Amino acid sequence: MYKRFALYVAAAFFGVACAVAVSAVFTVTAVSGSGMEPAIADGSKVLVNKLAYHGKDAAVPEVGSVVAFHSEVYGEEGEGSILVRRVAAREGDVIAIKDNIFYRNGEPYEEYMAEAVHMESMDAVKLGRHEIFVLSDNRKSSMDSRNEAIGVLDVRDCIGKVCFR
Repeated sequence: MYKRFALYVAAAFFGVACAVAVSAVFTVTAVSGSGMEPAIADGSKVLVNKLAYHGKDAAVPEVGSVVAFHSEVYGEEGEGSILVRRVAAREGDVIAIKDNIFYRNGEPYEEYMAEAVHMESMDAVKLGRHEIFVLSDNRKSSMDSRNEAIGVLDVRDCIGKVCFR
């Protein structure tokens, strides 16, 4: 009888410990708005790896990766929400917007773009250490680095990498 009780207590403790460990590494967030359509639809839930870009040797996300970060800007996703956007440029890249085209290192970057839209011109800028420039897949949504209120992000300000949609 005592062995069975001890086994139940151990199983419960192990289950709670696993749940705490998983929640320390991953979080689930709901995507609201059309900024990442068609890749991630409005209302979808995504799994975010919170350890991907944190620590003293924080990795810088690759171009094309999808990241989550906090935004205090009021937009279609609301105020103080978590935004999910795609990395279009990373540290060392030179970016510019001319004639409605986003340029990365002098080459047009149109990957993942749902459709061509009007974009405000932006002079060439070289991204510094740990800096990333994020864009919406649906470029009609301006709640990305093109918006002054969001701007260029420091990788350490990201919640993490979207690893499952």
